[in-house]
Amino acid sequence: MILRKESHPYLLFLLLAFAGCTYRTDADLVNCEVNHPVMAVDAKTNPTGCNTLDGDITVSATGGAPPYQFSLNDGELQSSGTFTQLNGGSFTLRVSDANGCGSESTVVLTVASSDLAATYTSQEDNECLSGNGTLTVTASGSNGPFQYKLGTGSFSDNPVFAGLEHGLYTVIVKDSQDCSLSLSASVGRGQTGVSWSADIKPILSANCAISGCHVSGSQSPDLSDLGSVMNNASLIKARTGSRAMPPDGRSITQEQIDKIACWVDDGVKDN
Repeated sequence: MILRKESHPYLLFLLLAFAGCTYRTDADLVNCEVNHPVMAVDAKTNPTGCNTLDGDITVSATGGAPPYQFSLNDGELQSSGTFTQLNGGSFTLRVSDANGCGSESTVVLTVASSDLAATYTSQEDNECLSGNGTLTVTASGSNGPFQYKLGTGSFSDNPVFAGLEHGLYTVIVKDSQDCSLSLSASVGRGQTGVSWSADIKPILSANCAISGCHVSGSQSPDLSDLGSVMNNASLIKARTGSRAMPPDGRSITQEQIDKIACWVDDGVKDN
């Protein structure tokens, strides 16, 4: 959970304490679980046939902190909530506000002249720094055999895509009549096994829990103490992820940032 500075006097003190040896200007941290935009599907038009690419979806958003940006199947962000030139299938639309908070919705467009359909199953990605997730697609319809491709890849007869990082993907399924549909598919994040003692403690000890900064008798919270780190794990993840931690003059790599995020997402274990 990410917390807004003004949410509570103690939290204000805590955030100011965190900022004491961070000589950077950070945007207010917000609780995205509470202060997020809500998306509504305003209109949709089904495509008139296979591969006509004349379907469209229009969404809007309220709440959170405007201005909003929208994306389709984790594609590029745009200020408009209208997406055009779509074929049939399922699409995941996301909205993000000025604070980086967001929400999503799935919309299905159908082609009346085709019975082509597809579903998928997934295996979680439990690697922190590389992907080992899997998507397995099952197609049905009158015009087999079917072909499959992931994103902008090439079509093949193989319905299994392996070595995937957690996230959202677009799979295109095509039948023998060259009719195709899009399938929005997600790979979840599993337990990565990142270790407090072997991975996270050395990062904090070398860069954050240093003399005059976040150690006992100096600045609160004490990041040399596991209990204190656990109590502030979400905030540590947020600040390292935005590169607001560690203080100027020190830096951590993207790999170290990713390991901190994995450890927090794994449940801040004493391992």
